[in-house]
Amino acid sequence: MRSGVRLHRPPGTEVSAVYIAIAIAAALLGADRVLKYLSRTGKLRLESKYLRLTHLENRGFFLGLGQKHEKLLRWLPMGVWLLAAVCLLPELGKRIFSAQLGILLVLLGGLSNQFDRLRRGSVTDYLQFPHRRVKKRALVWNLADFMLIGGVVLTVLGLLRELVKK
Repeated sequence: MRSGVRLHRPPGTEVSAVYIAIAIAAALLGADRVLKYLSRTGKLRLESKYLRLTHLENRGFFLGLGQKHEKLLRWLPMGVWLLAAVCLLPELGKRIFSAQLGILLVLLGGLSNQFDRLRRGSVTDYLQFPHRRVKKRALVWNLADFMLIGGVVLTVLGLLRELVKK
């Protein structure tokens, strides 16, 4: 026998999963914007065995690729983001929670980095994970990067789960 409290709400007052996904993604976007600001102003510093908070302005894409194509780097990602938003946002309400959250993380993570790129000409990175190998140690990330990666994973897993249920 199960015991527990079940909350009964009046009809029409249920909190939709999409609003929870929006709140989570928006909170992460806000955290990324604050951390970028703190990094740029020199107020974000930490040195530990597993994490280093630092400051790097990346004028390219991943690993600084494409730095020589400044105009292309400013506007091409914006076009890709707009196309993704037009295609994905109408589908949001039709998807399960993990896919909803994934889509929003991808869009808002991309938006945060694109905002930097348009406003400053570079993306502010601040998370570094110390590693014995020089190549891995050189990588510097930001929360928006993890939103993008995690968002893709959640979206794919959510869509696969939807396919399995059909």
